Amino acid sequence: MKQKCILALLASCLMNSCVSEKEKSPTLPDAKIEKLVPDKVVEGQPFQTQPNGASALSVLGSNLVKGSRIKLNGMPLETASGDGSALAALVPSEMFAKPGNYIVSVETPDGRSTNNLTWMVLPKTGPAPEIRTIHPDNTVAGKGFNIQPNGISALGMTGANFLPGAKILFNGKELDTSFGGVDQLGAIVPPTEFAKPGKVKITVKNPDGKLSAAKDFTISN
Repeated sequence: MKQKCILALLASCLMNSCVSEKEKSPTLPDAKIEKLVPDKVVEGQPFQTQPNGASALSVLGSNLVKGSRIKLNGMPLETASGDGSALAALVPSEMFAKPGNYIVSVETPDGRSTNNLTWMVLPKTGPAPEIRTIHPDNTVAGKGFNIQPNGISALGMTGANFLPGAKILFNGKELDTSFGGVDQLGAIVPPTEFAKPGKVKITVKNPDGKLSAAKDFTISN
């Protein structure tokens, strides 16, 4: 009788896999992706180039454990693990050969998917850049503005049709420019450029050579 009970229990376990509800639930913490580096690239132009010439996309977030895979529009990429907060993957050149938006997610080793982020492939050329606002648009001669942590002055800009590699020009002189997106740029302005009063013409030049209309930056006494 005792043997029959044991056999019945074994049969029940085989039918139900002998796994409790707690054991059936995922054991890995929920993963989340928060940032893509870079989040925008230009069609056909390599980025974060590796020694073998391949382009790499980094994903930053939380609980990105070893064995996780970055997916681009659902296609798993060759992925390297970091410290749990970062992953990196090689992106085949055909994936950024044409402009478009791609969905990036991460699949964890237990088969679950994270949230999605959008990765943009921008065209090499397009409409001329457009400046909408510059901030600030004035200063006093010799006085710094929009001071950064390292003490330098910076000019911010909103607009449209900016491409990676766009440059802010200060009276035709290229400034050290950071690309914040198709609608946002920033640039470092050396003190020599605002040492004397006057009006400065601010323009933007895209990598394709197209130039925006000018905005005035006023330097007063």
